[in-house]
Amino acid sequence: MVLLIDTPSFTANEVYEIQATDPVEGAATGASFSGLGLSNQPHQQLANRTAFLKQRQDTNIGSIGALQAFTALFEGLMAGNGYLQVPFADVNRGLITATVQWGALFPVGGLGKDQTYAVTWPLEFPHACVWAMASLSNSTADVNDGKLVMETVGLTSSIGIFMSDFLSGASDSSHANDGFYWFSIGF
Repeated sequence: MVLLIDTPSFTANEVYEIQATDPVEGAATGASFSGLGLSNQPHQQLANRTAFLKQRQDTNIGSIGALQAFTALFEGLMAGNGYLQVPFADVNRGLITATVQWGALFPVGGLGKDQTYAVTWPLEFPHACVWAMASLSNSTADVNDGKLVMETVGLTSSIGIFMSDFLSGASDSSHANDGFYWFSIGF
């Protein structure tokens, strides 16, 4: 039995329709359609198209596997003190995993004025913490004549140091600030 040999190719709207007046012509030397014969032409076109689609499907299956492996690298903890890790290709460092972390610190009695507070990150950064910030929580304050701000004063791969800075010249007749929320980014 002789088989058609498919060649992956796609030609839109070009599958030959055998006409009622076409003679039956099989493969032979000198036959039409490069020796394949008029009657085999639509079969060859469909075989080529099928091979093309199979080749694309195999590529897509490989890509889906790579995408699934990539998304499996995402890791995180959705909690009050949590984190999210996302791998990506850094233009300077190559493939790294960026880590975003967040949380809150609420000391008993609220924040003191001009005091530092150490926050231990939920997950130690493997290389470095590159940025962090803090924002006040002021849920019980109803008077705020004072000017208390949060500053980032130190970062390591395992902790961040934040300072409650009471600006000089401000009145301190306000209620205590509960604590602060923090956010850090590193890799």
